[in-house]
Amino acid sequence: MPHRSTDGGRDAGSPRSDDAHIASTDAGNDGGIVLPSGRTFPDTNAAIALLVDQLPSMNAAQMQFATSHFVGTEKQLLPVTQQLRALNPAFIVLHYHLAMWQSAADFIVNGTSWGNDLSTVAMNESWFWHNASDDRVTAPDGKFLMDVTVPGFQQYWEESLESQVADGQYDAIMFDSASPNLLQGWCGGSGANQDPRLAGTAASTAPFAQLGGATWIEAWQTWITPLDADLAAKGIPLIPNTGPFITEWDTTDYTLTAGIFSEGFAGTDFAVSDWQHSTDELLKLASLDRIMILQNYLSASTDVATRMYYLGNYLLVKGHHAYLDYFASGPLEWYPEWAIDLGAPMAPNATDVTALASGGVYRRDFANGSVLVNPTSSSVNVPLGATYQQVTPSGGGPVDATGATPGSLTMLPVTSVSVGATTAVILLK
Repeated sequence: MPHRSTDGGRDAGSPRSDDAHIASTDAGNDGGIVLPSGRTFPDTNAAIALLVDQLPSMNAAQMQFATSHFVGTEKQLLPVTQQLRALNPAFIVLHYHLAMWQSAADFIVNGTSWGNDLSTVAMNESWFWHNASDDRVTAPDGKFLMDVTVPGFQQYWEESLESQVADGQYDAIMFDSASPNLLQGWCGGSGANQDPRLAGTAASTAPFAQLGGATWIEAWQTWITPLDADLAAKGIPLIPNTGPFITEWDTTDYTLTAGIFSEGFAGTDFAVSDWQHSTDELLKLASLDRIMILQNYLSASTDVATRMYYLGNYLLVKGHHAYLDYFASGPLEWYPEWAIDLGAPMAPNATDVTALASGGVYRRDFANGSVLVNPTSSSVNVPLGATYQQVTPSGGGPVDATGATPGSLTMLPVTSVSVGATTAVILLK
């Protein structure tokens, strides 16, 4: 995940033009983004929608649960995808691929088997990023940083992605470890196979001769824009893992792709300024109708306060194509709060988080109720001016072999609520 930083300013750049969208929005499909397969990224304006991480091996009852409760998943072999779609033909499955790194770790190379293409890529030394000593540069887990400006690399990467998506019958690509701000922490050290030129804010500020005089962020944008457009022309949404948007000097324009995967969004350890910065970025993406997959992790399935915080933050920012996931031990989990029906929002997405500030918290109103989010380290008491039903979840967690839905909800009438530190409250009318 990106290192936290508040150095410098931010300039998100200009959004891409509307004609670069991946696919049409078809009113006959309830506003979903329609793919060439006929499947859709469904409209989430009035719903809580789950697009979960890699589902494990499942029995028939668990598969039935997954395909009836989740929009989709990722990293599935084609025979499993076909089993899932036999139960729900609309089930979305994403391909997984590293964005600007080459690893010896396996991914699904041809739809039906795990492997990697390191031996092929390694025959092209100019595709790798090299430090001043002409050594390849690696992240802590050993994956190699690539030079995204080399035409041969660009062509091979694009053709490989298209082939892998076709082989696996995938609906989109989750492009992992995509953010240029990762370079400072992963590659900017002084040790072997590091490049001190990438330390600090260099990805944003330092021009490199091997990038044609551009900064890393500028080079990334120049690379990602045609890649996204070429994939879009073939009906493949590109969804980079951008991290949680808390590196304030990161000026990368993350509107340049069909969507984003924000891993670590709404962390309970964020400084309020980081939370505001992150939420502003998500609101902007939602207002431009980008696909948004928002994922974070639980220390335990019983951590209800954190569960409600993640859900509350999702509800604050979600637009028409926003999907949620959080889990403790694995993605085959269900939490009862995901079944709350708030209906459609009462107003269009805000584009600035300050527009949501209300009574010491951040509030968004829906047809059937409201969500109140408190990103601070102190509780806030909020008078409501009317009687609402406060929703409290209990239970939830792994879906067992029977495929039963775990957990339940209780309602309590309230005229005021105490919203705890880094948590959220959901109210129904």
